[in-house]
Amino acid sequence: MTSIKPRDLRFQLGESLAAEWNDDDWFSTAFFNSMSILFPYGEKSFIDSVRTNEKHINDDKLREAVRGFMAQEYVHRREHQRFNELLCDLKGYDLDYLEGAIRGDAKTLKDMDPLFWLATTVAYEHLTATIAGQLLKQDGWIKNANPDIAQVWRWHAVEEIEHKSVAFDVYKAAGGTHSMLRKAMVLMSWEFLVRYQLRSVLHMYRRDKPPFWRTLGQATRFLFARGGFIRGNWSHYWKFFRKDFHPDDIDDTMVLDRAINLYGLAH
Repeated sequence: MTSIKPRDLRFQLGESLAAEWNDDDWFSTAFFNSMSILFPYGEKSFIDSVRTNEKHINDDKLREAVRGFMAQEYVHRREHQRFNELLCDLKGYDLDYLEGAIRGDAKTLKDMDPLFWLATTVAYEHLTATIAGQLLKQDGWIKNANPDIAQVWRWHAVEEIEHKSVAFDVYKAAGGTHSMLRKAMVLMSWEFLVRYQLRSVLHMYRRDKPPFWRTLGQATRFLFARGGFIRGNWSHYWKFFRKDFHPDDIDDTMVLDRAINLYGLAH
């Protein structure tokens, strides 16, 4: 199990969020901005779902990993809330609207079967770990971004990989089945990659009104170019549907060590 230690970082982003901070590219900037909108309520739901099922844990190492997981997610929640509030203040986005669907869905999940709630967290954690691995490998996604903002995403990506197996192991300790995990992944993939992202990007587009054809070209390159978000290596995502899957089957050690050393993220 990878060492899980929170980095209690506070990012000072200033006026940089007012600009198209990712290589002067409106779409990729909005894509990451919209992803950030998800995290404060999402991270709280992840923490709460694990805490609700924590009573099933009998292994001291897993208990320790859970503490590290919760501490990392707490800082993620705090820093992305600060990111989102500053972003919306500078850009005139409606944060209450952007958070609305996420807030409502988080409440719905909390009222469901605790084990299915945890299954959705496991699915999200695999999604975010997959994206995190791609971000650290395909550094072109944010290679020419504002360095202060790029560091937010690299830090978050590193920690998502570090704690990627925790919710899964708690779920298994609680007696969760792989059939339920598959259902949760199909649902959460739609919610995260289509519903939340599309809703937020469209809101930002209506407010910013960037040139349509330039934006379409940017979206096509970011999503579909070689090494882009869609055409990147998503083989890790599909491994989740194998009956014997465990997150630690995916060895991210080299990617993780490189990023920690290169971006000054050692504990």
